[in-house]
Amino acid sequence: MRRLLVALVVLVVLFSANAFAKQLRIGVYLSLTGPIAAWGQLELDGIKVAHMIKPKIGGKTVNLIVLDVDSKPEGAALSAEKFASLGVKYVIGPVATPMALSALPIFERDEIVDVIPTANGSGLVKNRHFASRVCLTNDVQARVMANYISTAGLKRGVIVEDVTSEYSVDLAKRFKRYFEKDGGKILMVYKTQFSQKDFTPIITDIKKLNPDFIYFTNYYNTIALFLIQLRQMGLSQKVFAGSAASSYALIKIAGKNAEGLVFTDDFDPLIPQGSLAKEFIKSFKERFHRLPDSPEALAADSYFLLAKGIEKYGMNTQKVAQFVRNTVFYGITGKIIIKNGEVERTVVLRQVKDGKFIPVAVYEP
Repeated sequence: MRRLLVALVVLVVLFSANAFAKQLRIGVYLSLTGPIAAWGQLELDGIKVAHMIKPKIGGKTVNLIVLDVDSKPEGAALSAEKFASLGVKYVIGPVATPMALSALPIFERDEIVDVIPTANGSGLVKNRHFASRVCLTNDVQARVMANYISTAGLKRGVIVEDVTSEYSVDLAKRFKRYFEKDGGKILMVYKTQFSQKDFTPIITDIKKLNPDFIYFTNYYNTIALFLIQLRQMGLSQKVFAGSAASSYALIKIAGKNAEGLVFTDDFDPLIPQGSLAKEFIKSFKERFHRLPDSPEALAADSYFLLAKGIEKYGMNTQKVAQFVRNTVFYGITGKIIIKNGEVERTVVLRQVKDGKFIPVAVYEP
């Protein structure tokens, strides 16, 4: 009886080890609560659909380990340490640059490969070895938007930035440089903070300057509040923004005040880029009964890019990292050229019209 019991224990251990060996754990760390949870929840939806389309990578069943960073840098650092303690070697996330800056040193230390969906602060992946991303960079979107506004004949503008966000400050600086290089003039750069709710003094000053346009580098929630107050105070200037405007939460908050806003983005479901995009949009709509947007698509692209690297190099994290940092990837969001982790990619300009986002221009790399 004792021999039989020992044999059964050994059998169970061997079976468990075999089952574990057939699994691939991929960590997902996103802002599922906190101020930018609207993005994090959408990105998780995108990863779920990508996982549904491709549940196995390299013959192994993918097990997603999802952690909430609560939209805080310290939350991202804790998530990174958790993945390291669990022995997870491949991760996707986070939503924004401050969280990435906290997590990436830990991933570098433990050789964990991170593909970033939407954190596009400049220099984020520079001089790193295990981090890459799929989203457009600040330099790319600043250049594209400056050209678009200049071509439209608008010459005098103001910028509204969030001084608490490295992404926002950097994008403002780059846009100003490109726009003025094109012959335009930035009259003023207004500094706001993420928690700020009252923009009356700034809008009063903008009214005096009477610029042709306003360019926002803030996140969608701040832009929405600003637009409400801007239109209530009777200003009708054309408005533009960076990719942080890309959330339908902006329209829910601002309503008709968001009409006409044009912003840079990575994706629009009305103009799918290739067969993978069509399959993803179809599967996403079947599961969630709505069209996906850029956060969902970029998160899914992160999953598919990581999958491609793992299929090519298995559990060799150094080779997978080198692959995802230096490749040309045709994803859901279009053509993505990655060199040393930095991206040159398809850029879509989108506009708020009749309470929806519509594409108005596409720039190919």
